[in-house]
Amino acid sequence: MTRMEELARLYAEIDARGQGAIEQGQEELDPYLAGQKIDERRGLPLLIRLPAHLSRNINFSLQSLKQLAPENYYYPAADMHITVMDLLGARPNIDWLQVPLKDYCTVIRDLAAQTTPFDWRLAGLITSPGAIMVKGTYSANLAVFRQELRKDLAKANLPLAERYPTISGHVTVARFAHPLQQRTQLLHLLKEDARLPFGEFRVHQLDLVIHDWYNHHSKLIGSFQLAGEH
Repeated sequence: MTRMEELARLYAEIDARGQGAIEQGQEELDPYLAGQKIDERRGLPLLIRLPAHLSRNINFSLQSLKQLAPENYYYPAADMHITVMDLLGARPNIDWLQVPLKDYCTVIRDLAAQTTPFDWRLAGLITSPGAIMVKGTYSANLAVFRQELRKDLAKANLPLAERYPTISGHVTVARFAHPLQQRTQLLHLLKEDARLPFGEFRVHQLDLVIHDWYNHHSKLIGSFQLAGEH
């Protein structure tokens, strides 16, 4: 199975689970967005920020969803991102003074200097049981970068949060904060936008940040230029 086929299958599986949950009234509600819990979770991801034209295109397409389902939480354009890898998963009470951030930066910087820019294409909306996402496909060198980063972090004895190897390249654009009021209409709209193109871009920079679950409160730890982009 090719990488493109693997990604297509992954997105189809996510969408099937999400549509089934919504149809049965079992969408997963975020207790933090619903105000039931105080969110003190913070994590350490390596991420890609979306160029302005991509986030603008996505935001434009979300207007119909916002009108139909205003009860959802919609990511502001500035918060939209693609996660390359979660180094430390978001959770409360991490002692950041004990996290070797400089060592993480060294490993990422050395690998980025040997890696050519990634090409990315975003097209189509899907739903998981708890969120709405834009599908992303990417050039093969990202998969190589992820493999090498896992190896390099292990060699440096640096923790990695992955429970299983990440292959996705999606952008989360909305989360379910309250029970859906017009679930049938929402599913119909998502099916209409299943192949909607948002655009293509080339990734020249990766950012290591400490952020919350929604990338709304974010602290930049380091930016890393890919090879040939110094």
